[in-house]
Amino acid sequence: MSAPLVSVIVPTYNRAVLLSEAVNSVLLQTYQNIEIIVIDDGSTDNTTEVMATFGDRVRYTRRPNAGVNAARNLGLKQARGEFVALLDSDDLWAPFKIELQVRLLRTFTDVGFTFSNFQIFHGRSPETDLYLIPDGLATWFEHVPDRIDPYEWHKPYSSLKIPTLELPREDFNSIRGDIYRSSLFCPYVLPSTALIRKAAIPAQQRFPEFDSTCGDWEFFARMSRETSCLYVELATAYNRSHEDAVRLTRVDSTVQLGRRIAMIDRLWRADKKFHAQHGDKVDEIQRGLLLRAAKEHLLAARTGQARAHLKRASQISDERRSIKEMALRAAAAVPGSGIMLFAARAALHRARMLMDRQ
Repeated sequence: MSAPLVSVIVPTYNRAVLLSEAVNSVLLQTYQNIEIIVIDDGSTDNTTEVMATFGDRVRYTRRPNAGVNAARNLGLKQARGEFVALLDSDDLWAPFKIELQVRLLRTFTDVGFTFSNFQIFHGRSPETDLYLIPDGLATWFEHVPDRIDPYEWHKPYSSLKIPTLELPREDFNSIRGDIYRSSLFCPYVLPSTALIRKAAIPAQQRFPEFDSTCGDWEFFARMSRETSCLYVELATAYNRSHEDAVRLTRVDSTVQLGRRIAMIDRLWRADKKFHAQHGDKVDEIQRGLLLRAAKEHLLAARTGQARAHLKRASQISDERRSIKEMALRAAAAVPGSGIMLFAARAALHRARMLMDRQ
């Protein structure tokens, strides 16, 4: 039996019902030369029993709980395909997803990976969602100032002369570029939308297992430092908007900020060539994150952590302090100020709620 062309890696934890839906969206792909690798990261629900119903259509591995990126890395080790696709266990794929992306990577042989837009849905399915968001990627960019367009060219998909494929439409752009610099500002790749040329993954590169918040963000930024990518504006995946117990957005905001600050240190600040050219922007973004983290720590009455972040912000740059920053520094110098600020913010929130009810 020949090796599969595409290995689909599905990490999961305590999502038996949603996982079944995700796997079925792979089985319904118009492209069939696929292996499905489910990595169960120590689930305590009935995931094992649900996966058994798929028989040999799924390669199921159960491992002790170590986080989503450890599960993804184990899947990478098991993958036999020329291409690797990632699918989060609460997301779904459009039926044409893999066939479209395989054809793109076959056409653009020097591109390391391709990814796409996605739709955000609530409830059971995209088809029944009255509040479907058709341009999911735009929601990531709405509040990102000074974001850089990373792309070299835009071409209509219909002009690429790729053999006929049944798509919802062909009037979308295929956009080639480099997202390494742009990823300093915000993430670009929803993992469930990507198809990766396995040979293009740099030696020893894996998903950072110590960072479940920014690990996939860092993975694709590092890949883009070595290879170009191809973005297609058409949505190929459906991202489920919900708040279950394992949702990464449930991580404390100070932890999320700390992980992003550390990622900048590991990647763009450690890249001497990049930092020599764009150090001002690295400093600006990281300093802003440090100040935000200081504020959150102060509101949580963690004055020591707030002072540490403010100190590092000063070490990066101590010019042009805003009124808000000076207020932060003054508050951090007063014992117990964090508790008072938290109480004041809570009182203001309650007052606004009362006004809204009137």
